[in-house]
Amino acid sequence: MGLKFLTKLFISFLLASISLLSVAAEPQLNGMAVHIDLGKEQFIGALYSTTLSDNPEKLLANNQPMRMELKIVAPEGITTRRFSRWWIEGMAINNSPALLTEQADNMVKFDAFFKGRFANNDAVAFAYEPAKGVNVTVNDVFLGNIAGDKFFGMLLRTWVGKVPLSSDYKDGILKNGQVSADLKARFDKIKPGKDRVAEVGTWSKIKSPADIAAEKEKEKEAKEAAALAAKASSSQATSVPAVDAAKLAAQKAELAKAEAAKLAAQKAAAATAASADEEDEKPALTAQTLLARQFYVSDQLKKIYGNVRYPKKALERNQTGSVRIAIVIDRKGNVLKTSIVQASDAESLNDAAVDAVEKSGPFTALPDAISGATFEFTAPLKFTLQK
Repeated sequence: MGLKFLTKLFISFLLASISLLSVAAEPQLNGMAVHIDLGKEQFIGALYSTTLSDNPEKLLANNQPMRMELKIVAPEGITTRRFSRWWIEGMAINNSPALLTEQADNMVKFDAFFKGRFANNDAVAFAYEPAKGVNVTVNDVFLGNIAGDKFFGMLLRTWVGKVPLSSDYKDGILKNGQVSADLKARFDKIKPGKDRVAEVGTWSKIKSPADIAAEKEKEKEAKEAAALAAKASSSQATSVPAVDAAKLAAQKAELAKAEAAKLAAQKAAAATAASADEEDEKPALTAQTLLARQFYVSDQLKKIYGNVRYPKKALERNQTGSVRIAIVIDRKGNVLKTSIVQASDAESLNDAAVDAVEKSGPFTALPDAISGATFEFTAPLKFTLQK
């Protein structure tokens, strides 16, 4: 009797321990921040980790369940081109060439998950679990999985690596659980509508061979029906009197004219929409083109960083800060335009960042693997004082 009791007690203790371990393994909110680009809020991001920390190296070294959630707050949304560029550049700067080459196919797969423009209130999530890889969802719609234990670390380094896209954002998500209650409340309120969830649901739908075959059969039937209708119409036209035939021809001419005007209006509207959404269009990435972009950006940034000089005024005032410069070049590497997408509070640091970019031009000519008449990339610069 005593042995049975002890056995039951042991089993109860074991189950309770497993339950506690399961609860402990659930990622907790480590930090939260707003990402600002071109002076506007783009998204609120949250980092969840099993072990809370303000040390990025510890988070990256600890192979634990983690999750990143981004909730879009830009009123006009975010184009997939801009969203893709953030990750491509961030991974290029903060990961080794060997790892980038190894994970090139996974980066292409990741980019292909997103089929349309991100809308205000969209929720993008990357959930990592050791040995199971990264699950990617938008508005809780599962878009796909990237297997392996290395890809999530590459994504995380974009924001917490040695050269993050935004130092302020990095500081915000490395808060060791100390998150602003107001920011968290704002984050929790952001939810997509039902129609938007349904729309995103179409991103993950892949047509089966049976669906494709059925669509082809319908197209075939439609063509046959149209041919029969045309034949019947021709037969009827030969049997009507000459006067009626002339009247019918006039009516057909009017209908054709109206249809042509309607088609012209539709084309004009389509052209206007295409012009307005030009930034939404992005070339399909391949492993080769993606690596070409990443290695090119990485090489140009090294050139820029070699020309950075800490302003004497900022040194005297112990001023630090981060600046990010957007750079547009032509195929020969000539600088066409520069603009500050993230500014420091210290004007001298902003000037120093712009000066470093100007001294670095012209940049290396674009390789053939990078298409387009122009190319845009950003340079994140962080001014810190040695302790």
